Amino acid sequence: MISIEIDFLFFFVSLFFLYRCLFSIANRENKSLLLTYWMGIIILTFISIHSLSRWGISVFGWETKSIFLLLTKSNLVLYFVYQLLEERIFLYRRTIGFLITFCLFLFLGTFFYWIQMFQVEIRAEDTSRILPFTIAIGAFVWSREMFWPNLKLLELKLGDEKEPKLAFLFLPCFLYVLTPFSTNYGFIEVLSSAVVIGISSFVGFTLVSLILKVSIPDEAEIGVWIGTIAFSSSFGADLLVCIPMAFFVGAFARGFYFYLDQLNWTVSGKRGVVCFLFPSIIAIFLPFLVLEPKDWLHSPYVLLGVQILYFLSFYLVSSLVFGILLLLKPKSE
Repeated sequence: MISIEIDFLFFFVSLFFLYRCLFSIANRENKSLLLTYWMGIIILTFISIHSLSRWGISVFGWETKSIFLLLTKSNLVLYFVYQLLEERIFLYRRTIGFLITFCLFLFLGTFFYWIQMFQVEIRAEDTSRILPFTIAIGAFVWSREMFWPNLKLLELKLGDEKEPKLAFLFLPCFLYVLTPFSTNYGFIEVLSSAVVIGISSFVGFTLVSLILKVSIPDEAEIGVWIGTIAFSSSFGADLLVCIPMAFFVGAFARGFYFYLDQLNWTVSGKRGVVCFLFPSIIAIFLPFLVLEPKDWLHSPYVLLGVQILYFLSFYLVSSLVFGILLLLKPKSE
């Protein structure tokens, strides 16, 4: 039984995800609006979960008597929700924007059930179980760059950042600790392994930037995101194998970022694809390279099919949800 002190610590750490979202918004009015959406959804979630529990109804993945644990899960899901559309959510009227944010929160909130089903019934390789969320974000980012280009929102250009921002350097690693499915609360060991892998990918990512002689916004944070997510499906594998591979994954990701830059993608689009979609694809197939065959949950061909099904299920459903939102895109944009 986890103590109330650890619950509070996890809740406090999860607030950094809220801070990261607010930090990425330049407009003060939009910052206040996001905070209103965020607090309103948390209040609705708290009231709904506790009301249902009073009636003897439990919601899978949200069953807890700890207020801090419920708030932690809400903060994490809301962080993922914001990544889906980012500042495009403010293009809607406020009431519509709040309803869409709440619906996306419900959509991602159901992932707890589907992830558990994949783990129990199909036994997909995903140690941290955060991949479905990053896959969904990747699907949204790719789709919105294809079908909803960012025409009004201000975008950073390469080289605009005068000094590196390291405030969120270890934010990706916290996902290992705060994953709602974690049953191992030796979080120092968990966090240290994630940090080592993240730093290795960051070094590879930065090295290519030095070779290209071009810096990009939030370079350090992006590099850590890549390693953290790419190896999330194989957490617990030998670090002597993971560290050099993380370096090359980070270097390849920087090359992919350069390619997207040549296609004139927006900064948020490049960041979203490189931080979430690219490492998620790597994570799907990485168990074949870093885990011993005796540790695989299935025979090679069956495992390959399961991993592809795992990815496509969440990617295609997320793309369908984005398609529905595209029909509701503000005409005044």
